[in-house]
Amino acid sequence: MIELRHIGKSFGGTVVLRDISLQVGDGDVIALLGPSGSGKTTLLRCISFLTLADQGEIVFDGETYRADHISRKDILRYRKKIGFVFQDHQLFANKTALDNVTLGLTVGRKMNRTEAVKKAEQALDRVGMLDRKDFYPSALSGGQQQRVSIARAIALSPGVILFDEPTSALDPELTGEVLDVMRRLAEDGTTMIVVTHEMEFARRVATRVVFMENGLIVEEGTPDEIFNHPKQARTAEFINGSTWK
Repeated sequence: MIELRHIGKSFGGTVVLRDISLQVGDGDVIALLGPSGSGKTTLLRCISFLTLADQGEIVFDGETYRADHISRKDILRYRKKIGFVFQDHQLFANKTALDNVTLGLTVGRKMNRTEAVKKAEQALDRVGMLDRKDFYPSALSGGQQQRVSIARAIALSPGVILFDEPTSALDPELTGEVLDVMRRLAEDGTTMIVVTHEMEFARRVATRVVFMENGLIVEEGTPDEIFNHPKQARTAEFINGSTWK
């Protein structure tokens, strides 16, 4: 479904991504692991063209895009196939949960209000938030806000959803409710690329795990290979230093 070819990115004199190549198939759940500063979030931003890479290509649904140069028209067309769930929800404070979800449909997709509300309610129902559709973000917990953010992404029926540490700002109880939603999406065959420090989620839900450090893919494989039989010493050190066991 999506292929990254030789993606590179620097900020000033600091190299953040070094020749990253990765293939993501339909229905894959890719967990991106690694220490802070390893380039995981920058990689997601390059995939979504929120940040332009310095080099490389992105192949998505049979179309090839230069990672370092793309027209606004192509970005808008490309992003209709991409969902993005941020760390900090990025909901509009002056809009209800329902309106936060419908906005991308009515403005971005030019969908009529009636159809948009129907799709938004279906998405909110999938994440267990339909009974909170008329609530404003200030009246929702952090976990509930993140579930609305996920509903906003899935309402657009994207080909792939990118998650940038979606539970990093939540306490353990709220983290669980968000991860449960993501597990259900994975079971439904949703293609996802997830930057996460949640090792148990990566071990149980991901189809492939990618370990990054210093802008490089150090190792990738199945959860069993990465967690139980890592080939690289640095991967083993990182996994053994985590609290997943």
